[in-house]
Order: sequence, then structure tokens, then C-alpha cells
Amino acid sequence: MPKGNPNPSPATRFSADNPGRAKQKGARDRPSAAFLTDFADDYDAHGKAVIETVREKDPIAYMRLAAALLPTKVEISETPLDDLSDEQLDAYMEEAHGRIMERVAKGDPEAIEQARKLGLLPTP
Repeated sequence: MPKGNPNPSPATRFSADNPGRAKQKGARDRPSAAFLTDFADDYDAHGKAVIETVREKDPIAYMRLAAALLPTKVEISETPLDDLSDEQLDAYMEEAHGRIMERVAKGDPEAIEQARKLGLLPTP
């Protein structure tokens, strides 16, 4: 069994004095960027026909590649509602509830279900 602390302090574990274990800034992004650049170059050279061939001959590989190229996380920083005051939001909500209740009065089953989910109507 090796001697010493297997979990040295972060100060020494990730320091510049310990280049074997320190994480290089952007190290994970470089291979990804290089792969995507090479992949795009290959696509430019060989075109859509290669993708169609893979899709036909190996649909599992095709779907894996498609899934791998999709973003894993989508962040929405702003919505149109962010700039509205609480009073404006309340007014829009009242307007929306009013429209739903108009549809309820006409017997629209989707509106009735929506109104129940929103607590505008009692649940049966």
C-alpha cells in the first residue's frame, strides 16, 4: 500500500508546481473543438452522402452521433416576462384566466381541464 495521504490538500494537488495532476485551463474543450473542426472538414469534403450511408447501414451509430452533437444543457437567460412588473403580470394572468373561463362557458373540454389544473374550477 502506498505511503502518504492519498488525498493531498487542494493547494498542492492542483498547483502549478505539480504539472502531472494539475488541470490545464480549457483542456477538456480542446479535443472537443478539434473533433468538431475535423468532423466539419470531413463533411465538407465528403458531404451529405456519408451521413446517409451511415444512417442506412448503422442506424445506432447514426443516432449516437446525433445525440452526441446535441447540446446537453440549454440555458435561457431572458424571457419577455422578465421586464414586466408584478402588477403587469397579475393583469396578464387575470386576462388569461378570463379567456379560459370564456371557453369553459362554451363547454370546451380542454379549457375545463386547464381551469381545473389552475384551480379556477373545483376538481370532480
